[in-house]
Amino acid sequence: MEEKPKDLKVLVISDLNASYGSTHYSEEVLKVVRKIDSIKPDLILCGGDMVAGQKSSITKEQTIEMWDAFNQHVLLPINQLKIPFGFTIGNHDGSPNFLQDREVASAFWSKNKEATHLNFIDDTHFPYYYSYEQNGVFIMSWDASGSIIKDEVYKWMKEQLVLKVAKKARMRILLGHLPLYAIVDAKNKKGEVNADPSKAMSFFKENNINLYISGHQHAYFPAEKEGVFLLNAGAIGDGPRKLMGNDKLPVKAYSVLNIPQKLDEFISIKTINPTTDEAVLLKTLPQSIIGFNGISTLGSNWKD
Repeated sequence: MEEKPKDLKVLVISDLNASYGSTHYSEEVLKVVRKIDSIKPDLILCGGDMVAGQKSSITKEQTIEMWDAFNQHVLLPINQLKIPFGFTIGNHDGSPNFLQDREVASAFWSKNKEATHLNFIDDTHFPYYYSYEQNGVFIMSWDASGSIIKDEVYKWMKEQLVLKVAKKARMRILLGHLPLYAIVDAKNKKGEVNADPSKAMSFFKENNINLYISGHQHAYFPAEKEGVFLLNAGAIGDGPRKLMGNDKLPVKAYSVLNIPQKLDEFISIKTINPTTDEAVLLKTLPQSIIGFNGISTLGSNWKD
C-alpha cells in the first residue's frame, strides 16, 4: 500500500570505504550511522562504494568479509531502525570488469534484500538497477559502477518512467555512482565520469528525471544543469578531495535533503562535515567547476 505524500527527509551518504581490502570504517562513518536515529530520515540513499574491492589480489573470502563488516557496522544498525535504505553499486563494490566483486555483491544483497525496507517497484535486476517508491517520490538506481551505461539499462529506465507510479510522482530521483561531470582533479579524466553525459542529460530531460545523485568524486557539490539537479555527494569514508579550482581544504560530508509535498523551485539541503559537525554552506562553494567533459554550475534552486 502506497503512503500518502508528505515532506520527505532523505539522508544522503556516499563513499564509505577505506583502503583496498579493509574491513574497517572511519570514525566519521560510524559517527554518521550513530546519528541516524536522531536525524530520523524517511529514507537513506547511499551513492556507492560501501566496501573496498576492485583489486585483483583481494580473494573471494576477503570480499565476503568486507561485506560482512559493512553489514555489521552500517546495514544492521539501519535495519534495526527500519529505515528504508536505497543504494547504488560503486566501482569498489562491483566494477564491471571485476566479476568476483559483482558475484559477491549480488549474493550479499540477495541475502539482505529485506533489510533495505524498500517499497520495490521493479527488483528484477537488483542490486544493479532497480526502482522503488517512498512517500510519493519515485526512485531508481542504475548501474553506474563504470563509465558506460548499457543500452538495456536505458531501455529499462524508460519502461519504468512511464509506469503510473512514476508519472504521478511529485519527484523522480536517479541514484548512480559515477557522476556526469568531473569536479575534482584526481577524477578529471575518462573512465571516472559518465562516458556520454550528453546522452544522459538528454534522457533525464526527456523523461522528467528531476535529480541525479552520484558519488565517486569524494566532494560535495550541488549542481544544476538545464533544469536537472545534479548532487555530487561528499564522502564520509577515506580520502575526501578538494573541488577543482578551489583553495579550500577537502572535507568529508553527508547531506540531508527535504523534499516538499509539492516540488517548488527550491530543494532544501543541509550538509554537514562529520569530522567537525559544522555545516558546509552553499555560499562557501565555487559558482562553477570546469572539468574536461563539461561545466558544473552551483544550483541556484538549492537552499541551505
